[in-house]
Amino acid sequence: MKAKLAIGGLLAAFVALAHYTWIGPVDGPFEVGKTAKIQISHGHKFPASEEAINASQVEAFVVTPSGGRVKLDVAAGPNSVGASYAVKEAGLHRIAFVQDRGVNSRTPKGLRPGGRDKNPDATQASRALRTSVAYVATGGSLVSKAKPVGLEIELTAELVGGAWHVQLLKQGKPASGVALDVFLAGAAKVEPVGSTGADGKLIYRPAGGSKGPAMFTAEVRETPPAGAKYDYTSYGTSLYVNW
Repeated sequence: MKAKLAIGGLLAAFVALAHYTWIGPVDGPFEVGKTAKIQISHGHKFPASEEAINASQVEAFVVTPSGGRVKLDVAAGPNSVGASYAVKEAGLHRIAFVQDRGVNSRTPKGLRPGGRDKNPDATQASRALRTSVAYVATGGSLVSKAKPVGLEIELTAELVGGAWHVQLLKQGKPASGVALDVFLAGAAKVEPVGSTGADGKLIYRPAGGSKGPAMFTAEVRETPPAGAKYDYTSYGTSLYVNW
């Protein structure tokens, strides 16, 4: 039975208070032969990070222009999680991270690890997963569509004629009917950009004069497979781009 996707962030209050998580470069475009600083940020003042997420839950890596995969060693700082990456190739680098927070239950005694099998008094049990991708080129911005990295849930994008053609994929397949938001650098708040179509896509054209970086983001809640010991999976995913 096909799982149903529900659009997260329907309530205005939730949107106003939401915190976002993204990965991106600290100093802009990469330069071959130099070591770049990469940052996993969390907060609601993009591109500034306000809080460090749990680094022990994070798997981060870079897909190089030639298709290689380089694991990143991450470490938590005062208000972000950081890593270093030695840039050895020219072209487009795809930086990614996955934060698997596992299954947890809300119980009368507070939040507990595990599902309903381990917490029979749970009022709610859920799985939580965050993912993020950043497109960073050497010597310039994204000029052509990048292949998906292959995350469980992932946003991809292509800049065409000044407009971003964005697609949401889940398990490699288009996810339709999901609301997407965009956060422009320095903007006071996130901007809703519409919902994905049957092909998982939508088109976002920045206002004239707008400059990157920007972050696209989506929240998805999905019912679990039959027999799961939790009620739903909560997904959060983002895509960092520049132009």
